[in-house]
Amino acid sequence: MNGDNMKKIVLIFLIFIGMTLQVPAYAIEEFACMGCTVDVDVYENSEHVTIRIIFLNLGLPDFNRFSLYVPGRANNLRIVDENGNVLESSSSPIGRESFVRFFFDRSLRLGESLLVTIEYDTTDLTSAKNDSYIISFDFESPCNIRYLKTAFNFERGIPLLPEFSPPPSRLESVDNKVSVVWYKEDVKEGERFVFNANYDEKYAPLRQIIEQKPIEEEPHDNTALYILISVSIIFFGLMAILFLTRKKGYSKIEVALNVLDPRESRILKIISDNGGSMTQAKLFEQTTFFSKPTLSRVLDKLLKRKLIEKEEKGRTNIIKLGEKLRD
Repeated sequence: MNGDNMKKIVLIFLIFIGMTLQVPAYAIEEFACMGCTVDVDVYENSEHVTIRIIFLNLGLPDFNRFSLYVPGRANNLRIVDENGNVLESSSSPIGRESFVRFFFDRSLRLGESLLVTIEYDTTDLTSAKNDSYIISFDFESPCNIRYLKTAFNFERGIPLLPEFSPPPSRLESVDNKVSVVWYKEDVKEGERFVFNANYDEKYAPLRQIIEQKPIEEEPHDNTALYILISVSIIFFGLMAILFLTRKKGYSKIEVALNVLDPRESRILKIISDNGGSMTQAKLFEQTTFFSKPTLSRVLDKLLKRKLIEKEEKGRTNIIKLGEKLRD
């Protein structure tokens, strides 16, 4: 009897060891960054950086804080969640980077996702290069990211040079900005990308110096002619720009996908890819990284803005693109 009991104990022990060895296979990730967008707004004397990250808790029992390195010295740092809550945060300059740490207002539950927006001002991204300026954003991925979008947004009027590294995915023209955009997918933690763009030195500071120079006096007889020629050049130049801009154009849905936050853009793109109409159940199947409550909240926001329409049909809802997004 003692021998049988000993065999049972050994068998149970071996089963326990086998189960223990399998645990790591199911705990590969403790959290995930579903998406990340980086917007660098380029102004005359500074740059404003906005980083949006969607976090998903896959198994951490106490997932309530995060840290990352951001390019430049972070001034006026502000971090908020999707509900508008300002999160406790701190930053420490390290060389030409800043170490940023922040705390969620509570621990994320298993399977819960949250969008966090990091914003700061800096003057360390732009440097002089011969007769132009170069803006460089050195981004190190703080976690595994499903998709990464980085955009340099230049005020309209800044003369961009065709020197980008790496080659951009596309150029966009929305409102009063021209954007250089890069896309990356399945970015690994620690993977590093350096995004570069160049613009002409004639912008802003040097232009102001030139404009402050005294205007040389011209013979009286030629002044009216010069003014007429200048006005004509400016007028026809503006007309040409307006014509080309209108001719190129962007669909309403393309504009919306580029200006909304990543979660709203993702939902609208799925609806658009499905012919502009689909059931809410099918939409949920294709947004696997959203919980049902999160999807409902985002749909409510889009409904309030009239970007989508909801139609009840039996026991399900039909989600359609709103009238504002129909070309």
